[in-house]
Amino acid sequence: MKASVKWIGVAAIGLGFAGCVTKSTYLKQVQTADQLATQKAALDLQLSTTEQQRKALDENLAASKAENAKLLSSLDAKKGELNQRVADLSKENQALSQQLRDTEQAKEAEINKLKGTYDQLVGNLKDQISAGQIQITQLAGRLSVNMVDKILFNSGEATVKPEGEKVLLQVGAALKNVADKAIRVEGHTDNVPIAGSLRERFPSNWELSTARATAVVRYLQDKAGIAPDHLIAAGYGEFRPIAVNTTPEGRAQNRRIEIVLVPVETSAAPLK
Repeated sequence: MKASVKWIGVAAIGLGFAGCVTKSTYLKQVQTADQLATQKAALDLQLSTTEQQRKALDENLAASKAENAKLLSSLDAKKGELNQRVADLSKENQALSQQLRDTEQAKEAEINKLKGTYDQLVGNLKDQISAGQIQITQLAGRLSVNMVDKILFNSGEATVKPEGEKVLLQVGAALKNVADKAIRVEGHTDNVPIAGSLRERFPSNWELSTARATAVVRYLQDKAGIAPDHLIAAGYGEFRPIAVNTTPEGRAQNRRIEIVLVPVETSAAPLK
């Protein structure tokens, strides 16, 4: 009996020794557990931060998609506006091109019409042109007849002389059919002051040039049959010379009557 008890005690003591862990091993395991816990806490924090970043990125992505959708919508609208503007400009360009063609055609027709008047004037007045008494010029839409004063007037006079009447009848015959132009008759003088008894009728060259222009206008109306609403009388005196006034030849050129075709002015509506 005593032997059995003794054996049992020995076995218990053996089992006790078999289940024991050394202190160093225990401390090492505790240290490892602490490290693992620390790592787990760090990983948990990292996981939480990463999750927050992912949520922020998802929100940014959603906001970017919404903004991109707005931008695309705005770009589509702008594209539509630009396409419409291009279409409008194309129509305007076509209209302007047509208007330009129409204007060029009208200008060409006007020049051709003036060319016919020019040719008629040159044919009617070829003797005076050859003698250097009349100069006829056509430049684009402008036609002018430049006549030295002595072919129309005696010195110091403002009454058309018989030789001048024949010239004005020939001029009027050519200008009578020009319905879309006004006929401006311009009186010009040299710079020699009015002297002697003439000063009583013409105090200055202004009066003389205006009186001569008016006389030509009256003759074109009364004798050549040109409508008065197409006639203009203008006196420029000595202030629009075409040559120097220091020589007799220059002064002779400045003493002149110019008949110029100009655009018809639109007058105000008559009073009722």
